[in-house]
Amino acid sequence: MIGLAVFLAVVVFVIGLQQVLMKSLGERVIKTPLSKGLFYLSAMVGTPIHEASHALVALIFGHKVHKISWFQMGKDGRLGYVNHNWNQRSLYQSIGVFFIAIAPLLAGFSVIVLLQHFLVMPTIRPFILNVDVANVYTVSTAALHYCAYVIDTFIDSALSSRQHALTLLLACLICFHCIPSRGDFNNALKGSVMVLIVVAVLWVLSFYFNLFHQQWMLAAFNFSVNVSGFILATALLSMGWWIILVIPTLFFRR
Repeated sequence: MIGLAVFLAVVVFVIGLQQVLMKSLGERVIKTPLSKGLFYLSAMVGTPIHEASHALVALIFGHKVHKISWFQMGKDGRLGYVNHNWNQRSLYQSIGVFFIAIAPLLAGFSVIVLLQHFLVMPTIRPFILNVDVANVYTVSTAALHYCAYVIDTFIDSALSSRQHALTLLLACLICFHCIPSRGDFNNALKGSVMVLIVVAVLWVLSFYFNLFHQQWMLAAFNFSVNVSGFILATALLSMGWWIILVIPTLFFRR
């Protein structure tokens, strides 16, 4: 349960941070022609990946996908969307709502893995929670140390060669658009209720019937913490593209 709490906390933090930055810096970026151009140029690459992740996970969970907009510049502010529906009486499909909503984060993680294998990009070690007692303070401290490690690794890599810097720039560009939107966040909240109920039921059953309770709890904890670490790495990479977008606003104004 602690692992799930860590995972959900990281997801909420990452999406919330992106929304705060979008609200505080988005208008400034759009009003600066160079920043606006860079934003939409990156969206042409990142948005299809974002929407493809939604569509793929929707199909995995048995949802019916009606329409996919891979990229658009509409007045409603949406860069793309996936229209789908599901049987709300189906537990499996209802649980899928949560994973569909956070699918872009998993796409960002996949991008990092692919770049590590096929291009020159530093390998990020998994987030290992090595503490005697897991509580809010120890988990938060470990997460901050991990973030510092990821930032140091990225900076050292970018400064080591031009090729490393360009690869990290590409990763920043893609991960920027792999952060779920506000609509995704709302859907994640709805789906998380079903996920929490299912996990709670499984926890109770495994505990009272001694169904390898400690083993699967430890496995679930390690998996949740490792995925949380890569989500944090995705968020940190997206911050790099925010910096690129904001720099022109300091020198050029319409």
